[in-house]
Amino acid sequence: MTENPQKKHHIGARYLALGLIFLVICMAYVAVLLVYQLRGTSLPPREEGYTRTYTVPGVRGEIYDCNGVLLVGNSESYDLIYEYGAMPDSRREINEALLQTMEAVLSTGNGDRLSKDYFILEGYYPEMHFSSALRDSESQSYLYYQKFLQRQELSEDTDASTVVKYFVKRYQLSESLYSSEEITTLIRLYYEMERVDFGAYQSYTVAENVSMDLITSIEESNIEGVNFQIRSERNYLYPGVASHILGRLGKITAENAEYYMEQGYPLDAMVGSSGCEEAFESYLRGQDGTMVIRYDDKGNQIEKYYSTEPRGGNDVYLTIDIELQLAAEAGLKENVDMLRYSDAGAVTVLDPNTGKVLAIASYPTYDLSRFDQIDYYDALLQDEHLPLYNRALQGVYAPGSTYKIGAALAALELGQITESNHVSCEGEYPLYHKPTCLATHGTVDVIDAIRESCNVFFYYLGDAMGVDAMTSYTRGLGLGVATGIELKEQTGIVAGSAYRQQAGLPTWQKGDDLSASIGQSDHGYTPLQLSVYLSTVVNGGTRYRAHVLDSVRTFYTGETLEEETAQVLEKVDFSDATYEILMEGMAQVVSGSTALQDTFSQVPVTVGGKTGTAEVEGKRDYAIFSGFAPVEAPEIVVSCIIEEGEHGYSAAHAVARVMEQYFSKKASE
Repeated sequence: MTENPQKKHHIGARYLALGLIFLVICMAYVAVLLVYQLRGTSLPPREEGYTRTYTVPGVRGEIYDCNGVLLVGNSESYDLIYEYGAMPDSRREINEALLQTMEAVLSTGNGDRLSKDYFILEGYYPEMHFSSALRDSESQSYLYYQKFLQRQELSEDTDASTVVKYFVKRYQLSESLYSSEEITTLIRLYYEMERVDFGAYQSYTVAENVSMDLITSIEESNIEGVNFQIRSERNYLYPGVASHILGRLGKITAENAEYYMEQGYPLDAMVGSSGCEEAFESYLRGQDGTMVIRYDDKGNQIEKYYSTEPRGGNDVYLTIDIELQLAAEAGLKENVDMLRYSDAGAVTVLDPNTGKVLAIASYPTYDLSRFDQIDYYDALLQDEHLPLYNRALQGVYAPGSTYKIGAALAALELGQITESNHVSCEGEYPLYHKPTCLATHGTVDVIDAIRESCNVFFYYLGDAMGVDAMTSYTRGLGLGVATGIELKEQTGIVAGSAYRQQAGLPTWQKGDDLSASIGQSDHGYTPLQLSVYLSTVVNGGTRYRAHVLDSVRTFYTGETLEEETAQVLEKVDFSDATYEILMEGMAQVVSGSTALQDTFSQVPVTVGGKTGTAEVEGKRDYAIFSGFAPVEAPEIVVSCIIEEGEHGYSAAHAVARVMEQYFSKKASE
C-alpha cells in the first residue's frame, strides 16, 4: 500500500508547530531571567510553608475551702517538644537539630527537668547493655520494651547489640560523623520517640518546666522542629493534706474514652480521676481553645494567633475547713502513733444540722504534689498499709458498741423497754451460746447500759426484738445506705437474714441476733456513715445528705453560679423522751470515764459520744469513738476508727483534737 503524501505533510506541520511553541516558551523564560539579572534582583520568593493548629487547654478551675482559702490552684510552665511536621527534611539535619537541642538543654542547667524516660540501655556506644529495669517484668520500662519488640518484629531474646545496631542503621548514626556520646544521646532520643509513637499526630516532650534561659537560647538558635508548649499544672497549697478528698487528674482511659469524646474532650486531655477533681469535673473543666501557628518554608514561625480563645473553668468551694482538716489529719496520725499495734485509721467530721462535711482524713495518706514521680508512685503501690485507700469512704468496718445507740432507740420507740426497765448483768447471757459481757455490771437500765456499754443488756434486746426491728431504725439513721456525698463511697452491709441469703452465706440463726445487737455479726459501715448516723440521732431524727460541695463560682470574678443547701434524705421520728435518754447516756459515756475526761479536758464545752470495740478475725480489735459537742446543742460530730486500736476510748484522741480546733476557732471569731 502506498503512503499518502498529504497525510505525511500534516504530521510534519504538527511537529513544526509544537517545536515553535516550545521555542517561544523557552525564549520568554530566558528573557525574564535576563531582566531580573540586569536589574540586580532575584526571583520572586515561592509561596511555600505550612500551618499547624494546636489545642490550648482552658485553665482549670481552682478549689477552695469553705472560708475561701485556696487549696488547689494552677501554675503554668513550658515544655520543650519536638514537632514532627516542623523537623528538617534530611536525616543528617534532623540529627544535628536533636543534638543541638540537647546541648542547649544541658548547658542552661535544665538537665534536672528532662522528661522521665524509659530507656532500656546503659553505657556508651558501642559498649551498651540492658538496664536493670528490664529484669522486672512488672516495670513500665519492661512493658514499653515489649511493645517496641512487637512493632519491630523482633524476638524477646533480642540482645542489646542488635537493638543498638537497629537504631544506628535506621537513623544513620555513622561513627565518622558523630562521637560515641552523640550516638548514645541520639539512640536514647529515638527510642523514646518510637515509644511514644512520635509522628504527625504525636509530639515528643524532651524537657518539662523549662526556664526562660532555655527558651531564649532555643529561639535564638532557630533550631528546626523545636517548639514550646504551655502546660498548666495543679498546684497544691497544702501538700500531703486532704489528698483523698481533693483527688487527682489523669489521662482519659480506654474505658471512659467514648464518654469524654461525646463531651468534646480531646483524647489526650487530663481529667479528674478521683476525689473532687473527678466529682466536679463538669464545673472545673476549662473550654479548650485553638491556636494557629504559621511557618515559612524553612520552619521559622511567622505568625501565631487564636482561632478560638480558651476559657477557664469555674472555681469550686468545698464545705471542708482546712484548719479542721489539718487538725483531723494531725490528730489521726498522733492517735495511730501513740498505739502500739495500729498503722491505719480514719476520721470524719460533720455539721449535724446541715450535712456539711467539715473534714475527712484517712491514714496513712500521700502527697498529691509528688504523685507524678515514678519512684514515689511505685512506693505508694507497694506500701502494705495502702495509703491510696480512702478508709473514711471506702473502708467498711463493724460499728461495735456505737451500734447500741440505734438499738436502744429502736427498743424505746417500739415499746420493748422504758427508761425504768432494768436488766441483771452477771457477765454473760444465760441462753444460746452464752455470749459474755466486758464486765459484771449488776442491775442496769438503758442509760447505764449505754454508759457502761453493757453487752448483756443489748443481748436481751436482740433476743426479744430480732435484728430486723433494729435495722428498720438504724438504716433510717444512716447505717448501710448511701450518705449522698459526691465522692465515691461504699454503702456498707446491714446484718440480717436478707444479707445472708443474698450473699449465699449460712442461714441466719436466732443466736446471730445477739451478736448483731452489739454491732458485730455481719454489720459493716464506713466512718462517714457513722458520723451521719450519730448526726441524725443528736439533731433529733433528720438525716441530711452529706455533701462536700459548698458553691460554684466563676473563674476570677467570684460570681456564685450554684450554691448547695441542706437536703433532707429521711426523717426518723422518735420521742423527746427517747432523745433525752440517748443524749444523757452518751454524755455519761464521756463524763463517767476518767480516760475520756482527760482526753477531752481541753475542749471548752460538754462532749458526748459512744465508744466501740469491733472484733476482726485474725487481727486485734479495732477502736471506734464517735462524739459530738456541745451536748446541749450539738454543732459538730466527729467519728474516728483506729485499726487494731484495741479499745474504743483509744480512738478518742483524734476526735478531741478536732473539737479543740473547732471551738478554739469559734471563740476567736
